[in-house]
Amino acid sequence: MNKLNALILNLLDFKIFAVFVYTFFLFVFIFARSFMGIYIFGFRVGELFMGGSLIIFVGSLLFLSSEIKNNINKNLYYLHLTFVGLFFINFFISNSSITNPYTFRSSSYIWTIGFFYLGYFLFNKHKLTQKNLFVFLPILIYIYFFSIYGLPENFENFVLAISDKYEPHKGSDILIVFVSVFFLLNRFVESKRLQFEIFIIFSAAFLPLVLFKSRASFISLILFFIFEMLYFKKIINPNLKRNFILGVITTLIFVQSVFLVAGSKFLEESQENFISEVEYGLDYIVTYRADPDDEVFRLFYIAYDNLGTKTTRIFSTDNNLNWRLQIWQDVIFDLNNKNQIFFGYGFKETLPAMERVDRQGLDRLNENVHNYLVTLLARGGLISLFLFIYMFVLMIKNINKMNGFYYSIPFFVPVFFNTLFDVAMENSHFPLIFYFILGMMYNNIKSQKPLL
Repeated sequence: MNKLNALILNLLDFKIFAVFVYTFFLFVFIFARSFMGIYIFGFRVGELFMGGSLIIFVGSLLFLSSEIKNNINKNLYYLHLTFVGLFFINFFISNSSITNPYTFRSSSYIWTIGFFYLGYFLFNKHKLTQKNLFVFLPILIYIYFFSIYGLPENFENFVLAISDKYEPHKGSDILIVFVSVFFLLNRFVESKRLQFEIFIIFSAAFLPLVLFKSRASFISLILFFIFEMLYFKKIINPNLKRNFILGVITTLIFVQSVFLVAGSKFLEESQENFISEVEYGLDYIVTYRADPDDEVFRLFYIAYDNLGTKTTRIFSTDNNLNWRLQIWQDVIFDLNNKNQIFFGYGFKETLPAMERVDRQGLDRLNENVHNYLVTLLARGGLISLFLFIYMFVLMIKNINKMNGFYYSIPFFVPVFFNTLFDVAMENSHFPLIFYFILGMMYNNIKSQKPLL
């Protein structure tokens, strides 16, 4: 077994493997869901990498147990073994089929943890460099303009010819890319003042775009921005003149971004009614996803709903949020009524709350409840929910113990908040990025050999 462990770990020494993983994330960041839907030998890229994550997860637990227990965390190792055990318990309770791909797709929240181990073991052998990270800045610029103007129709048709779907970056896609890139850049670049200025400028450009795309992602990005301002607090004040110039540039970029997102136009020196145009642009971005009715806004309120029996429910006058609230409550009520609250529905079928046509989207394919914690509860019950929460507490505690009390919070909190209002952790790329970076944090990755 020791020889096998050494062989597996030595395979990670090969630069070609590191280049392959690095290239994969480049394409994920650039094309998001469209890339994950490309067919290779009858399988989509997302399916292949999900399967790879499953193999890495199970293989790590079987063959690299001593490395995990000694260098990551012993409790985390046994916890992940428990996840596998609970999967098989649920598998047999729900009479699922081992040959049914849906069984593994609906349990993907377990198997995506494999990229946590990939991140750890890969960066236990290699390190990122500033050169590796600065490549992602042009990608962010591309994502920004692509999200506003799109791509030529010919390119869209080409993507549809090789992929199951052409989908521009969603708000959650932009969020995970932005947070991942700047979390790493802000900590790796040695010139902190320069990096602070780059971060502020990019934030000014992206905030209006993300607000237009998704309110939950916008709140997450604001949280990340606040955390990073606290991280940079020691280098903000010293140079007032430089701060003033940065403030002017940032304001202009923010206003220009508002114009581009709202009206797809550039500022002009002689533009009339400048203030009113800016106000209109901001109003358009903020209210784009607002409800059209004139009902008095109430974020939350409690009322009775007749669903066969009188049920006290939480509602919202925000239709988007209310749609989610009713799904979440349907899941909880139904689990409780069917005495499945502890082990969940399992992995055999679509969740009952998502069988209604009005919840399945225009393409009738949506079956996600738009909340990661509710998904954990629905599929694995209270047991899985609490164990996953415990897992994240362990990860944060261990990462911060190695790198400092505050280290992982600016990445984890904004990204996790976004998963509470979106299908992010149920898609084929968001959780892989999330877990990969958490695994990366377990290493002093500057002390190893360069990635490229």
